[in-house]
Amino acid sequence: MRSNHHLGKPDKLRGRHQHLGVELKSCLETAGRLTRPTSNLSEHGAPPTVRIIHSGHACNVEEERHTERVYTIREGETLELTCLVTGHPRPQIRWTKTAGSVSDRFQDSSVFNETLHIAKILRTQGGRYYCKAENGLGSPAIKSIRVDVYYLDDPVVTVHQSIGEAKEQFYYERTVFLRCVANSNPPVRYSWHRGREVLTQGSDKGVEIYEPFFTQGETKILKLKNLRPQDYANYSCIASVRNVCGIPDRSVIFRLTNKTASPSIKLLVEDPIVVNPGQTVSLVCITTGGEPPPTLTWVSSNDSLPQRSVVKGGTLTLPAISSDEAGVYSCVASNNVGNPAKKSTTIVVRALKKGRFWITPDPYHNDDNIQIGREVKISCQVEATPPEELTFSWLKNGRALRSSERMVITQTDPDISPGTTNLDIIDLKFTDFGTYTCVAALKGGGIPEISIDVNISSTTDPPTVEPVYMEMRQGLGRPVVMTCRVLRAHPSRVLRFEWLLSNRLLHAGAFDAQRDETEYTIRSLNRDGWGEYTCNVINEAGAGKCTFQVTGKAYPPEFYYDTYSPLWQNRPRVYGFKLQWTQMNPNAVDRIVAYRLGIRQMGLQRWWEQEIPVDVAINKGELMTHNLTELIKPESYEVRLTPITRFGEGDSTIRIVTYSAPINPHLREFHCSFEEEPICMFTQDKNDDFDWTRHSAATRDTKYTPNTGPSADRSGSKQGFYMYIETSRPRKEGDQARLVSPFFNVAPKNPYGITNPPAYCFGFFYHMYGKHIGTLNAFLKQKGQTTSEGPVWSLSGNQGERWKQAKVSIHPTASFQVVLEGIRGPGIEGDIAIDDVTLEEGECRDPPPNLSATAPSTSSHIWLLCITMVMTLLEGQR
Repeated sequence: MRSNHHLGKPDKLRGRHQHLGVELKSCLETAGRLTRPTSNLSEHGAPPTVRIIHSGHACNVEEERHTERVYTIREGETLELTCLVTGHPRPQIRWTKTAGSVSDRFQDSSVFNETLHIAKILRTQGGRYYCKAENGLGSPAIKSIRVDVYYLDDPVVTVHQSIGEAKEQFYYERTVFLRCVANSNPPVRYSWHRGREVLTQGSDKGVEIYEPFFTQGETKILKLKNLRPQDYANYSCIASVRNVCGIPDRSVIFRLTNKTASPSIKLLVEDPIVVNPGQTVSLVCITTGGEPPPTLTWVSSNDSLPQRSVVKGGTLTLPAISSDEAGVYSCVASNNVGNPAKKSTTIVVRALKKGRFWITPDPYHNDDNIQIGREVKISCQVEATPPEELTFSWLKNGRALRSSERMVITQTDPDISPGTTNLDIIDLKFTDFGTYTCVAALKGGGIPEISIDVNISSTTDPPTVEPVYMEMRQGLGRPVVMTCRVLRAHPSRVLRFEWLLSNRLLHAGAFDAQRDETEYTIRSLNRDGWGEYTCNVINEAGAGKCTFQVTGKAYPPEFYYDTYSPLWQNRPRVYGFKLQWTQMNPNAVDRIVAYRLGIRQMGLQRWWEQEIPVDVAINKGELMTHNLTELIKPESYEVRLTPITRFGEGDSTIRIVTYSAPINPHLREFHCSFEEEPICMFTQDKNDDFDWTRHSAATRDTKYTPNTGPSADRSGSKQGFYMYIETSRPRKEGDQARLVSPFFNVAPKNPYGITNPPAYCFGFFYHMYGKHIGTLNAFLKQKGQTTSEGPVWSLSGNQGERWKQAKVSIHPTASFQVVLEGIRGPGIEGDIAIDDVTLEEGECRDPPPNLSATAPSTSSHIWLLCITMVMTLLEGQR
């Protein structure tokens, strides 16, 4: 999804200003050298350098413009590239590939050694390969080489013909088109032969050879006008890449006769075919025409044929068919003449499934207590295939039930409520209590029946209460209120309650006729108050029980994943890890006085433990840090963190620490297309109203709000990912979602104290389609700033159903982050999406015309500042 384009000089440096720009750049470089403090790098180390050498089976290696190296290789050969580096300490080397789609990336993302070796290279593995070396001194060294994979597939000839009106008794005017296609790299050239005769444009009045304008360079069409007897012959198409990379020519022969015709077929089966599960089904397809003889294949609407299916000639056999294998099956005949012929039939596998029932007036419970004299309606629904064969019957206490004036059995209209039957009991009597059974079957049998039992009774019902169980965490000296609520009871008038701690009775009494709940309050919690409280709600049928576990146990800490691999280099054999966490609900219980830290190496049993003291009260959302040291490379560790209060130990949290090479965004090449789950170390702002969502059009719910949001990612791929804000409920107008980048470092201020911030070009693509689109803002957030200034870029309202690019120059004076903020508009058709976020060194050279007026432009100030600085420095050198 990266857009690689050459950044030319801005218009203001062209013409008479171009010379001034070159001299000013030279002055800046000279001033930097004059003022830079000297040091002897050889005492401490040397920054890395890198170059790429090649071996293996290259056809050619050449230099293109801008010294880009192009390595040409034949498909199936071995690619071997070696990265030669210098530097002290020895640099770490990483190979990456950034061309093509994500699925083309080799071994997930990177190769961490000097030599990149790909045996039997595929055409999809072409692209630009980068070798990156870094040792912590200076900038990483990066070289790239473009690998071009050459190949030539066998050509395929397809034939189309048209027949005019009869001019003589035995003669029809026919025009035939022979179309030749072959996949290749580099582009293929075609030549046509009739027998041993080479056909060229103009060599025969009855022959035309041309390329359609819409496939220029890919297809060569041979047109035979008003077919003559000599035109019935063998035609060969030869595809050639001119022996590039030693790839020989490929050819294909097609025999044209006066019988050449497109295929036609016939299915010797009914449509639809209705079968029982477990039956063997055979579908027979025969050809009724076509020259050359057509090839028959079978396809299914389920994407692929069942694994157990057998294809022999034109016969498809499905042994012991199941419901999952029902669907449309098609026979396809092709002989490369005209369009393929296709005939289809539908296989219906008879089935009954998903039986359910509900009762009116109470549709929620199997056993319902309904007053005498009321009307009761029992509904029963079953999914049936085919639905027209479904039959229902009703039983009462195991005996067949017939429709009568008080027991009315109906089957609803299949178009309104398919597969549903109702039993209406008018004027419920005591004699109507019992078990009613709904039985569903298919006509003709062969499928097991489905039966559903429904119990209508007058028995008493023990109280149903909530909560069944609740944990209540509280600090000492604070009040605790427990409430037990009655949802349902029969008879409800005979209710009493009792509260207990363990088995000790605390309080008992009768229910207030006006209330459906009882409360117990601890005015000031002490140590004796910790434990299990029970509230029993009792009537003649039994008791319902609410249980409350009152505890001072602290909630678990929550590890903070600021990056998906936040490591730093320590010593050659060991590494360190910056463990960060926040505390869930720190004020819910007594103050946390310490954390117990446990750590063990993966695969070993022994834990090492230590306590981390906490001197002051922890605030909600406060980030705490502890550095783990002496971790052995490249082992992984399990880390357990447990908060401690006066109550004792709280709930623990565990995470895995895994070693990998340090990751630090490099500004010259930072690019994020959100294709991987870690989303390039972007994080969601914890102080906004909702989060950005990562999605692709292929996985997005088809029921999402129409008329808003993108139908593909920025590159047009439905499989590609992007970030967007979902503006459906419960979002409301003005809600904000902020996505925050990782920190980027900038060069320090110059020693003379003149503020000369470096320039970076911050770019991204946005999609703002929908009549309720709100606002998209971009902010610069510098380290040490408590509040952010106004947006450096802003845009509001519907921008149409397409992706557009934004670019803005920023000038940070300290380590910084970029923040993308989406604000929900007045309605649900307001989804805003972003993709392909980039950050490059230098001013933006070609900002798009739709940049907001709010984006500040300070380039003129910086030029004046640069000129002043250079003049000052040069004056000082004199």
